[in-house]
Amino acid sequence: MSELLDQYVMNPLLQLAPGQILQWAMLQFYAFTLVLVRISGLMIIGPVFGQPIFPTNIRVLLILTLALLITPTLHDQVTAGFYELDANQDQRLSQEEIPSHLQDRFEALVLSAGRQGTRELTVNDYKFVVNMPASLLDYVWSILGELTLGFALGLGVYIILLSLQMAGQMIDQQAGMALGEVFNPGFDMNASLSGQYLYFIGITVFLVMEPVNGHLLMLSSLIDTFQVFPVGEGIVSTNTLDLLQTLMHQSLVLSIKVAAPLLAISALISIAMGYLGHTVPQINVLVIGFPIRAMISLLVLMFTLSGAADIVVESIPSAIDQLSRSAVM
Repeated sequence: MSELLDQYVMNPLLQLAPGQILQWAMLQFYAFTLVLVRISGLMIIGPVFGQPIFPTNIRVLLILTLALLITPTLHDQVTAGFYELDANQDQRLSQEEIPSHLQDRFEALVLSAGRQGTRELTVNDYKFVVNMPASLLDYVWSILGELTLGFALGLGVYIILLSLQMAGQMIDQQAGMALGEVFNPGFDMNASLSGQYLYFIGITVFLVMEPVNGHLLMLSSLIDTFQVFPVGEGIVSTNTLDLLQTLMHQSLVLSIKVAAPLLAISALISIAMGYLGHTVPQINVLVIGFPIRAMISLLVLMFTLSGAADIVVESIPSAIDQLSRSAVM
């Protein structure tokens, strides 16, 4: 009996098992590398994580840890994405509810589930499927798509914080402190004193903002992208590119808003110094004008801190939400 069991049951299983295990391991490793690349895109340029001041070894360890934690949950992420895409909440996904970047995946799932007649998928049909790339070129293309997806999210948040740096640059130009530039490790370049000061204030508010800290909100939004962008299908849509352009314009507007009080005060000081120099030529306007301008600029800068904090608290969550929504449109 044992010989028959070994011959007809155990031996075929032993012959089949190594191939199946190797195929499963390769699929899991492939999914892990794509998750790793998507997270890396955020860590390249995202606030705090992507700055040169953040240690590289800690950044690599964080990327590997997040990838190891996310990869086993990819099936649950796709299931959550089903309910996210189900606009009419009828527990079925039709072709009209599927975004353009998932149309090919929808057709493949309809075919595998035998739903050609209804062309609708249930939550059991909409399952996580990962296939090995047909060639090295396909693998590289998948990596580029995943990298740009994480990069776009980090860039959108970074653009908003960049408005504080631009505001500080304009403030120092008007206050006469533009020559006092220092090295900013956050940008890996020289920056104005006020710009660096406002930028670090913005980073601090970004890390401690409520109800959700900015860095946690950013990471949470990146993890949520796995719901509507399964691994291997990450791509930056035209809506996201248009939104990044809009955020760049918004960043310029915000920088002007932060610097506007001091720009107005500087204009009044210039008019007053010009009038004083014209009416009393004996007074050296350049000598007395510089300390007056610097002192008043510092006082006005103190009152602009609340405005800089409001920009981070109001604009960052809104930008992250817009970037997340643009992915499913």
